[in-house]
Amino acid sequence: MHKKFDSSEIEKKWQQIWEEEGIYNVGERDASKEKEYVLVEWPYPSGNLHLGHWYAFAVPDIYVRFKRMNGKQVLFPMGFDAFGLPAENAAIKHKIDPKAWTKQNIAHMRNQLDSMGNAFSWDKTTSSIDPEYYKWTQWMFTQFFEKGIAYRGKGMVNWCEGCHTVIANEQVTAENTCERCGTEIQKKEMPQWMLKITDYADRLIDDLTLVDWPEHVKEAQRQWIGRSSGAEIDFTLTTGEKITVFTTRPETLYGATYLVLAPEHALVTQNKNQIQNWSEVENYINITKQKADQDRLDNTKEKTGVKLEGITATNPASGEEIPVYIADYVLGGYGTGAIMAVPAHDERDFAFAKKFGLLVKQVVAKFIVHDGIHAPRPELETLEREVVDLIIEHPTDGTFLIQKEIDGDHTHVHFVGGGTDGESDEIAIVRELEEETGFTDFEVVKHIINIHGHGYRHTKNKNVIGKSAFYYIKLTSLNQKPSEIDEGKHTIEWLDKDEMLKHLNWDKHINAWKAFLNGDYHSEAGKLINSAEFNGMDSEVAKEAIVKKVGGKMTSTYRLRDWSIGRQRYWGVPIPIVYDPEGKAHIVPKDHLPWLLPEDVDFTPTGVAPLSKSEILKKCTEEIFGAGWTPEVETMDTFVDSSWYFLRYIDNKNNESLSSLEKQKDWMPIDIYFGGAEHTTMHLLYSRFWQKALFDLGLVTETEPYKRRVNRGLILGPDGNKMSKSKGNVIDPDEQVARVGADTVKMYLAFMGPYEGTNYPFDLGGIAGIRRFLERVNGLSEHIVAEEKKEITRLLHKTIKKVREDIKQFKFNTAISTMMVFVNQVEREGLSLDSYITFLRMIAPFAPHLAEELWHEQGNKESIHVMNYPEVDEDLAKDDMVTIGVQINGKLRGTIALAPDADEDLAKEAVSTNADLQKYLSSGEVVKFIYVPGRIVNIVLK
Repeated sequence: MHKKFDSSEIEKKWQQIWEEEGIYNVGERDASKEKEYVLVEWPYPSGNLHLGHWYAFAVPDIYVRFKRMNGKQVLFPMGFDAFGLPAENAAIKHKIDPKAWTKQNIAHMRNQLDSMGNAFSWDKTTSSIDPEYYKWTQWMFTQFFEKGIAYRGKGMVNWCEGCHTVIANEQVTAENTCERCGTEIQKKEMPQWMLKITDYADRLIDDLTLVDWPEHVKEAQRQWIGRSSGAEIDFTLTTGEKITVFTTRPETLYGATYLVLAPEHALVTQNKNQIQNWSEVENYINITKQKADQDRLDNTKEKTGVKLEGITATNPASGEEIPVYIADYVLGGYGTGAIMAVPAHDERDFAFAKKFGLLVKQVVAKFIVHDGIHAPRPELETLEREVVDLIIEHPTDGTFLIQKEIDGDHTHVHFVGGGTDGESDEIAIVRELEEETGFTDFEVVKHIINIHGHGYRHTKNKNVIGKSAFYYIKLTSLNQKPSEIDEGKHTIEWLDKDEMLKHLNWDKHINAWKAFLNGDYHSEAGKLINSAEFNGMDSEVAKEAIVKKVGGKMTSTYRLRDWSIGRQRYWGVPIPIVYDPEGKAHIVPKDHLPWLLPEDVDFTPTGVAPLSKSEILKKCTEEIFGAGWTPEVETMDTFVDSSWYFLRYIDNKNNESLSSLEKQKDWMPIDIYFGGAEHTTMHLLYSRFWQKALFDLGLVTETEPYKRRVNRGLILGPDGNKMSKSKGNVIDPDEQVARVGADTVKMYLAFMGPYEGTNYPFDLGGIAGIRRFLERVNGLSEHIVAEEKKEITRLLHKTIKKVREDIKQFKFNTAISTMMVFVNQVEREGLSLDSYITFLRMIAPFAPHLAEELWHEQGNKESIHVMNYPEVDEDLAKDDMVTIGVQINGKLRGTIALAPDADEDLAKEAVSTNADLQKYLSSGEVVKFIYVPGRIVNIVLK
């Protein structure tokens, strides 16, 4: 029955009691219990929790409570990622201190978090703005600086005029705008503080095999790091300088017909006096500077570039002189900033060559092993032969010629062609055309492609490795001499272009026709051609051989760039570096940490770092280090703060180290990390790098911080769109809590669907339905009976089993549905007091406040949340009988009822005594009887 309750009164009551008793404080490690470290991403204190925060924190709380009630010692900490631009911008707008604004927001959000009633381990909390926290952020930076991981460099940076600061590559959107403020990003060359994340690129990829993460998350990190294996090869310019290119396909070196440099490559400006069209080149460089990397790499856009007139390069393999271009599809920061262009075997190079009329030279022939009736026959001899194959166009009507040969039941359809027999292609073309068709008048339009194939040739009864050169020829007349057509060896037929692929049935010829139509490049492996002494080698084998010949080296390159962490803003962690009078950088020693953020600063953004205006900072520096010493005035990227917070949680009061190795051995690694997909290539990547750097310094126990990652989806507005004030579709969780209670909001969010990776629109009708369900739970004690039906006891244990399984898989929605079914049934048939108490323990993680209230109404003194979660009795959870389908010759013909573990003899007996099935069985003899216990019977009749 529905029994209304005052959720506000109940929830405030129990939240206060839980806090006073500290039942969720994790305390010191209890070695008698198995640990579980459950982490959610700490929030930025924007001033108000939104529904996304509820989804991020309240739903994982169900899992945490379940694990606690199953005897685990669970660490479920919460803190605040509180530095950053929003606080600074708000302080500028409202003319207030960002520290005061932030602390006020933290206090407000702490109250909101408390209103969730989550089992947070508040005794382990921390905040990035706490000097005792950022002291260790600074200390780690000093260790990185001394080990060369942190360095001051100079290079092209992403400058956001809106935020008046540098931002990292990962913070630039695909539209080349700042992810935070939307301002278009400018490229500037500036000094910058960097972290050598690139030194860890291989480990960041390879160690993904150690973690249980969704494959798409792993792949996103692999793609962002962008490891490419290949070779570095030197080309010599006519200026005498050598230029190193990186290529993933060194086996195609003989096919490099031009060189492309990034417009920002240093050698371009260094040789401007030798470049005859410098004005055109300089203009192109300036245009490219304003393009985002993503835009430059967009393969859908037309290729652009400029030839460097007056400069050429020498192909180190062939010795041929080749032109040199600059083009924006080559990036200065990727590889060496220069590529050898092989248009026959690369999509971008082919598009560029096609536009600029450059030579396309094929050096890798696709190698096809035929299948079916064309497959090689192991018992037969294999011939190798050079072949010419001809794509022949009619002289007047635009049709093309095919040749047909009858081989038993099969007709071979292909182009005219045959072996060269040691003669040149030109002579072989004349001979094969005349012998096979009788045509004699033609012109060779062009060579199309070379393709090799291995298969059985019926006309020779041998296997043939045919090395085919395909040519496009056009007849100039239809004059014919007697030929093999007259001898009945084959026939020919003229077809329209769009009919060819419907008829051709030799793979090699199908591929050649597609290349003819599309002018296609071939990017796959194969056999080398036009490559001097390497002809005939497998392309993969030839890689190292060709690199060795030209004095190159095998290596890898990466898309990933070093992490730019310096920011020209105020509200962040001061970089703990000071400069001596000669300008040399020194770390601030540990004794002087934390290197406090000064407060005598006008932080109105001007493009100049606000800390440069602090007299306190300057005075402090000189007092400690001496006259003429100056402080670093940049602050750190806030992603630094969130790269190690999980380590501080477990040892948040340690004054001697960032996190003791003993505490790390107790709690690390994090067993499960709930978070958002937006952090896949920023926070997750940065924090993995930070952990590995600390591991190398002996400061942490684990090389990977997170064993398992679960990415949630988004909660959308009721209209199905992303929540936005401008759309008027924002749902305020505080209003919902006031209206229906925190338990209802939590359960509704959990009930929307599976937790991982799916977006759901908020439904006011749905949340009302959950409230009604909890009112029925509140009235369930009215249905307690002295003696419970056996079916209810069985249903209870089936429910326990299903709920336990679903929580472990984060299928909270189906767990709730199962409990709803149970409540429906017991409202009709009643339940015992023991079953009622068991049900309260089962629902406690989902509705912690109401469950606690109802638990205490039964006279219990301890919290329900320190009780054990109900265990399933497997015997009671089993059905006495199950109904299974019976299929006869693939069609469902009826059902039988059996015990779940009944053997095949009992199944046969049940079938034989079923009158409805007998009318089907009487029509034939049973030749197969397949029985899967508890699932199906499948009978085959003859």
